Amino acid sequence: MVYRLDPGAVRALLPRGLEPRTLQGFAVGTACYTRLGPTPLFRLNERREGGSDHLSYRIAVRSEDGADATWIARRETSSWLEARCGAKLRRGEYARSSFRVKEDAFAIELAVAGEHGEAFYLRGETACAVPNALFPSAQAFESFLAEDRLIRPYDLFAPEADEIDLAGHFAPEPLAVFEARAGYFAEGPLAGERAELDSAWRIVNRRLVGAAQRRPTFRGLPDSGTSIPALPTT
Repeated sequence: MVYRLDPGAVRALLPRGLEPRTLQGFAVGTACYTRLGPTPLFRLNERREGGSDHLSYRIAVRSEDGADATWIARRETSSWLEARCGAKLRRGEYARSSFRVKEDAFAIELAVAGEHGEAFYLRGETACAVPNALFPSAQAFESFLAEDRLIRPYDLFAPEADEIDLAGHFAPEPLAVFEARAGYFAEGPLAGERAELDSAWRIVNRRLVGAAQRRPTFRGLPDSGTSIPALPTT
């Protein structure tokens, strides 16, 4: 999910040498969910063959030398070992949480619960566009993500959770949000009107057209003596 943040409130949270990147006068924050398979570092130490879930709260920043980057304010993970090691080495940046995910080709429901109750919730469905959003199209959001190559601080325990690889095979798809809550952006320094939900996106395999536009194509029946292509045309 993408949030519009108050630049002044964000500036007070950032380490020295970083400034918030602004878009239309807002700082940009995201809550990013990633599902990882088992990694060699933890495969022998945990009884989990299905991997781990990660949720990171990210803020788009710019360093003193003018480089665009991403600063990660907080991480939630289903791995107790990663949370324990990360909390010690990253000074509480990690938190252990439970994840519940339901999704199909067109809808997603994600619930994250921490030690003190609900930490994050999202329920949405694929959409063709997100009106009045900071990013008017998937291409605009993809371009913005591609500029933030540098991650601070980097996740030493699950580095794949920090990386968003959009090169060639994946693309952001807009979601129509039915219900959404993010504890980090709703509490503390960013509570109140300092954080406002802007839009939600899901990273998917590249499609020829939006999911909602594909449905009528496959429902239609050809007239007698004609044929239709097996895949939607552009």
